[in-house]
Amino acid sequence: MNKPRFYCSSDYAGLSCKNGVFYYGYEHSICIECGKPTKSGSEYCDICEDADREWCFMATINGEEIVIPFSKLGAENMYDVIDCLNIGIGWILAKYRLVLDTELTNEGGTS
Repeated sequence: MNKPRFYCSSDYAGLSCKNGVFYYGYEHSICIECGKPTKSGSEYCDICEDADREWCFMATINGEEIVIPFSKLGAENMYDVIDCLNIGIGWILAKYRLVLDTELTNEGGTS
């Protein structure tokens, strides 16, 4: 898959491309009380039972997974999924060195 794909709903947003996936929303969350990741689709922590959860930004780049909880993301509203997704991608761009894929120039990408 060379063409990037953006998807969005009221409770998640994501971007997938050739070497990575970026996601923010309810499917990746952690328990606010104990910090343990909650199971996908679960509303509560297995250990703390009724504890609320915190949504997370998640990036998988070349097989490496990076998770940033909302409280460390620096966004203003946990439910503004597009803003949180963009801020998360911004953190990835700020922290990791990008390597240009030379195949892009031959496939109609930027040059």
